[in-house]
Amino acid sequence: MEKLGWHSLGTSFDCECGLTHSLPIEACYVGEQAAEELVEFAHGRCGVTCLAVSDENTRAAGGERLLSLLGMRHLRVAEHCYPGAGLEATEERAGEVARAGMEADFYVGIGAGTISDLVKDAGSRQGKPVLLFPTAASMNGYTSAIVALKVRGLKRTLPCKPATGIFADPAVAATAPPRMTAAGVADFLSKCSSAADWRAAHLLRGDYYCSRPREFSEGIQEQLFQQAPAIGRGEPPAVRLTLEALLLSGFGMVVAGSSAPASGGEHLLSHYLDMKHALYGTPNDLHGIQVGVGTVYTLGLWERVLQMRPEDIVIKDLVLAHPAQDQVRQWVMQDWGAEVGEEVWGQWVQKAPSPQQLRGELERVRQELPRLRAELSKDLQPAALVARCIEEAGGPTTPAGMHAPVEEFEKAMKYARFLRNRFTVLDLAAELGIA
Repeated sequence: MEKLGWHSLGTSFDCECGLTHSLPIEACYVGEQAAEELVEFAHGRCGVTCLAVSDENTRAAGGERLLSLLGMRHLRVAEHCYPGAGLEATEERAGEVARAGMEADFYVGIGAGTISDLVKDAGSRQGKPVLLFPTAASMNGYTSAIVALKVRGLKRTLPCKPATGIFADPAVAATAPPRMTAAGVADFLSKCSSAADWRAAHLLRGDYYCSRPREFSEGIQEQLFQQAPAIGRGEPPAVRLTLEALLLSGFGMVVAGSSAPASGGEHLLSHYLDMKHALYGTPNDLHGIQVGVGTVYTLGLWERVLQMRPEDIVIKDLVLAHPAQDQVRQWVMQDWGAEVGEEVWGQWVQKAPSPQQLRGELERVRQELPRLRAELSKDLQPAALVARCIEEAGGPTTPAGMHAPVEEFEKAMKYARFLRNRFTVLDLAAELGIA
């Protein structure tokens, strides 16, 4: 197969990694005729009745025209419109959307991350097609096979069936608050760190890895670096580039069968802040804003790791300095309380190395430093370059620039690695004594 791209939609293909990958998404359109394209696709492929889900802001941004076009095509439309402020994607709301659409043939989601997650989850529960009309270039989940829902007060990443079609109008997305577009740029650029985490987990721990997902977004990263000032000004062509980058990033996750290509240590830092918000009401920020600050931090960690010399890695001392399991458990329980702490602890113990395993891992790092530098350079970008791009796009790159408390981010730098059974640079840096 030639380089993967838009033409791969709805296809399956055998891969050198030994698996057969598929892209079940049937349509993905970015352009000024997005609303018309969605309506024509729905009329021909999805049925005659739909539930359109939005909030007051996203309905006003692009939904009113889309709803009118759906009606003109003689499609029967029921609406589920939420208030415009404070909407969160929760398990209960996803169930509410699923029940509201029981009699519909398909769902239409008009909005950004929250609306997308609610509708994708509802469509998966009901086994019905989902069409998305993004109103912001704010995150890469439109084309992914996962949703982020708050379950029993905690934000979790859950599998779902991907949307059947995504139809995005750059002119509509350009009307979103600039901070949302900056969040999208940061969410996409997190691949500079997360992809290295995924490859390192393969090289050091033998985890599954496939090179195909990165092919979706080859070249577009460099275009984002060049167009960051135009993105910051909200120019529709630059917002279109951001939308395409995010949609392609989601394709990569679908092909990988997990979020690993686009979610590493930088996302754990964001998850930590979101969990603290859910449990204790501490302020948090947009997903991509938090991820962007986390990406600059984790890229800095990668730079420090790969600048090490073999003689800097004194294995005996590092094994002794690594926290014992009872110390980690104490930190976890203090941070999250008994109930949530047990869930966090269950994630950590799945990847926590024994002293013997840690010794072997550090030995591999010491022996494989030249290979790590060579292989990870395919993914990594300088922290300063990524920070400049995010700043030019209008986003913060330091904890002080977020709406979340600086002290919570500082805790995340130490404790976020315990949240998930996924090896990241947060683990490696801690093992090497540089975090």
